[in-house]
Amino acid sequence: MLNTKFIKSTMRQLGLTGQDLAGKCAVSKEAVSNWLAGESIPRPSKLSLLAASLKISIDQLLLVDDQESAAPVIAYRMRNNRALTEPAKEAGDEVGRHLHQLLPFTGIDSIFTPRHLESPTLDAEYVAKVAKATRTSLGLSPIESVTHSHLISLFHLFGALLVPVFWGGNKDGHENAMSVYLPSTKASLVLFNMGCRLDDFSYWLAHEFGHCLTLHALQGAKGETFAELFAQQLLFPDAVAKHALTEMRNSQQPLVIASRFAGTYGVSIVTVVKAVDRVAKSAGGKITGLATGQFYGQWKNSGKTALTAAQELFGTSAPSPTEFIIKSEQLFRTPIFRAMARWQREEGGRNPAFISAAFNLSLGDAVAMSYALWDLAD
Repeated sequence: MLNTKFIKSTMRQLGLTGQDLAGKCAVSKEAVSNWLAGESIPRPSKLSLLAASLKISIDQLLLVDDQESAAPVIAYRMRNNRALTEPAKEAGDEVGRHLHQLLPFTGIDSIFTPRHLESPTLDAEYVAKVAKATRTSLGLSPIESVTHSHLISLFHLFGALLVPVFWGGNKDGHENAMSVYLPSTKASLVLFNMGCRLDDFSYWLAHEFGHCLTLHALQGAKGETFAELFAQQLLFPDAVAKHALTEMRNSQQPLVIASRFAGTYGVSIVTVVKAVDRVAKSAGGKITGLATGQFYGQWKNSGKTALTAAQELFGTSAPSPTEFIIKSEQLFRTPIFRAMARWQREEGGRNPAFISAAFNLSLGDAVAMSYALWDLAD
């Protein structure tokens, strides 16, 4: 949180106006007004410019003794596994800091802390054990399929706040999902893209639940590796993968077999091929050889016509903001939209800029959502 009282005092001493700071920080005057009103927090690069303009340190800009000043921990994977860029990280930080401000408006009074894994590791046996325990908590056998309802229940049992968003199928950066951990409150929030292809939807939900369990202890590449291994073991465990491997080796059309298993377990054919190759390799046997560049290229191209999560759950690939909000509340039992609506009402007006930063939406989409939320506020 910005130390707005100190900042305003320093501005007076230096004879600086909001317009002056806007020019020095290369932002709009409205952005500076939001900073000074405590409605938003500058991105890291803008914090540096703000500190330089006021001739103070970045530490002096922040209320370091305030719990809310603890930086959010973000996890998401860039498209094609590219390294996380600084602009993308700044956008993630913006999401975390803005969502933090909504927590008091969710109506959730947390008595219990989340059940994080105490000392998570990347050991394959350990990850498999965690996945098996998670299945047991859902009342599932080692080979039953995990449904969307099962996955949503996991988040609620854990205490994570679900934030469905519609980024479409061509969102740069995190593309399908983002997890946010707020150390000061131990709250976890998960943003997931309803525009992602349906055969990947369960994987991304499972992947982000892996982050919920470990983001307090594992970040960066280690966190991503754990989440990926956990999602594979939860959705398509070794017991199933071994059975699929046997059938594929005995078939003249192994991809047909893989496709059938993918449909049965609600995952992509990529998840199936990765899993069977993993168990083949761990047993010292020969992998399938299906995971070629052509295989991945064909799967990627099929995404242009693949059914999306929005089409399956909303009946359309382009729901209106009101439809999206109401249906999301019903499907995912999330209070996040009502919290945003209450926040807007308390602030006295619609705030597309805040919505844009909190949900990482384009300003145009945020404007439309701000109207829908204003009408839904209770």
